[in-house]
Amino acid sequence: MSTDPHSTMGCTIDDSVETAADVVVFGSGAAGLAAAVTAAAAGCTVQLFEKAAAVGGTTAKSGGVYWVPDNHLMRERGIDDPQARAVAYMARVSAPDRYSSEEPLLGLTAWEHDLLTGYYGLASEAVQFLDDIGALRSTIEMALRFPDYHMNLPEQGGVYGRALCPADEQNRPGNGGDLIAQLTAAATRSGVAITTRHAFTDLVVEDGRVAGAVVRDLENGPQFRVRARLGVVLAVGGFTHHPEHRSRHLPARVWGGCAAGGNTGDALHPLAALDIPLHNMDCAWWDQVAIEHTLAGTTETRAGMWVAPGDSSLIVDLAGHRVVNEKLFYSDRAKVHIGPGSPELLVLLFDERTQQLFSMEQFAYPLALPGESTTHLVSGESWEQLSANLDVRLRSLRAATGGARLSGDFGSNLAATIARFNLSASAGVDAEHGRGTEPIEVFFTGEPRAGGGPNPVMAPLSADGPFHAVLVGLGTLDTKGGPRTTVDGQVLGVGGVPVDGLYAAGNCAASPSNDGYWAAGATIGPALAFGYGAGRHLAARRATDNNVPAQGVTS
Repeated sequence: MSTDPHSTMGCTIDDSVETAADVVVFGSGAAGLAAAVTAAAAGCTVQLFEKAAAVGGTTAKSGGVYWVPDNHLMRERGIDDPQARAVAYMARVSAPDRYSSEEPLLGLTAWEHDLLTGYYGLASEAVQFLDDIGALRSTIEMALRFPDYHMNLPEQGGVYGRALCPADEQNRPGNGGDLIAQLTAAATRSGVAITTRHAFTDLVVEDGRVAGAVVRDLENGPQFRVRARLGVVLAVGGFTHHPEHRSRHLPARVWGGCAAGGNTGDALHPLAALDIPLHNMDCAWWDQVAIEHTLAGTTETRAGMWVAPGDSSLIVDLAGHRVVNEKLFYSDRAKVHIGPGSPELLVLLFDERTQQLFSMEQFAYPLALPGESTTHLVSGESWEQLSANLDVRLRSLRAATGGARLSGDFGSNLAATIARFNLSASAGVDAEHGRGTEPIEVFFTGEPRAGGGPNPVMAPLSADGPFHAVLVGLGTLDTKGGPRTTVDGQVLGVGGVPVDGLYAAGNCAASPSNDGYWAAGATIGPALAFGYGAGRHLAARRATDNNVPAQGVTS
């Protein structure tokens, strides 16, 4: 926290440089841009700073899906999605150990219940508002076949249509890059001043309220203050790529993840300086990653392993045994690495058929794309040769893995595991791990291919090589811990009292989903909704504050 006008966190501030705006936003993913566009649409002057060289953050790397119950496109099609059922679904997934349909708060804390209940209405309002002002066109076409991650829960109700996507002018679904392009264009049209390569470093507090922030120019070096007449919105992402924060807060070793490389927990120290309580710091949007992608000077990966790709593939431990349903959706599957005695490393195995038939699927990581480096793959013409090559690879990685090796009976155990898997695949029933029981498993695998079995996500592994392996470990899409906020994005300080002038949205704020994951888009949906909530609250503040003149960004 900066109260000294000349220094912050040991670094000098350049007093000759200072900017001001009604609203100052840090981060240009879905949360930051939604806040900026919403505030600017109401006449607020907005300055947005992005740490990276390009806008978009993790959202730009994503599939661009945003999960919005009872959205306006569902209502247009007559799809019923009542609040009680949607909130019950979110509650059960978010707090499975506490959920009770008989209790008024469903077993949740008051804060959790307030945010989940508020999200139900706010998310729908946000996407309709952004559509109405031409900031984000949405399509429901893919959502009508995109299942939630827990369709078998009775609270889910068999509902489709919540997983919206950005749409082009022909209503074709786009991705995260398209979502960012639309929001950025809207921000520019509405006068938002966007500056890249500038990082948030501290908050400026005056007379008990957050009056601005300290920014570092990453190209030229100096720090300077930016004044926020109405408030500061933090949307800087989580701490996936900060090793000390990972080791301090997360419950197991995290090798890295597909969050934007600048997601290093920039909000944590300034919030701690204000004694703002942090929540859900041990939670993340979990995934698995190819560990060798995190050992080459960066922990940022191209993607995460949404599903064990293909149908003739399986995951084993270093003793050669299956330990998980390989098609379980990514966040729950990745939890196999968490808890006492859990494996730090696992091995994804697949045959050449899967590599050839599935490598171009949207969710095929870590299969190698055409032209992409294959150095993370270990291959062999037989299972025996693959096992030997895996052992050599592990020996070469012993400094990074702590000396992990295959067990002495890996080869014989693997042979028995493959024989059992092939019988199950031929029969179409996975008695060991229930593979293929949730609709999302089929959706993520893709269309059935020739040579598959009666279960669309299982096929016997080929009798002939080559065969391939990837060493996988725990990763994240990003973390999701931080300060609690109101539905309007206001940061809650000591005693649950909002901190005047301070807002947070996205992965730098505590998620009411805790360690659960409702569906695809459960990250971007809340980012859009709570970013919109913050922008709306700031706009209302401007309308009622006679001391805030309408003026442009100054320097």
